[in-house]
Amino acid sequence: MTVKLLVTGVAAVAAVGAAAAGVTAVAYSSFGTSPVSTVQPVALSVPLPLDPPPAPNLPNDGELSSLLTNLTNPGVSYHDKTGLVEGGISGEEGRNADHTLRDAYRDGKFPLAFDVSNIQAAGPNAATADVATSGPKLPAPVTQNYRFVNQGGWVVSHDSAMALMQTISSS
Repeated sequence: MTVKLLVTGVAAVAAVGAAAAGVTAVAYSSFGTSPVSTVQPVALSVPLPLDPPPAPNLPNDGELSSLLTNLTNPGVSYHDKTGLVEGGISGEEGRNADHTLRDAYRDGKFPLAFDVSNIQAAGPNAATADVATSGPKLPAPVTQNYRFVNQGGWVVSHDSAMALMQTISSS
């Protein structure tokens, strides 16, 4: 009886093995690929969040404040400031800016202080920032949004430089 039980067990194992081989053959021939490659764990098919994009190279508030301080220095000619403004400063604009700054200095409007906040990317190689300009003759800080451009170093956009000169001359 032990031999009969052993033979029956071996036959059962062989039948299960043959059935499994048949199912594999059917699955392989039906799909044209190995069944192992078509079965994927559910956890692996869930998309994972992408890495965040790299933070843009933005200037800090100290850099921008220093840039604006240098630009508005009444003791320095516009010739020495042309590299601080996007596209440079034309002769006529430079002479007008120098005149505006000297008049403001004589009128007691200096020193000016620039409180820079809310620095944000504004496209490739550009940033914007809210700048509160204050000085002895300004009754309250004048806040404007200025644009800055990275041209191998941060410079103020031409339009923002002109807006700053307007702020100084109207105070």
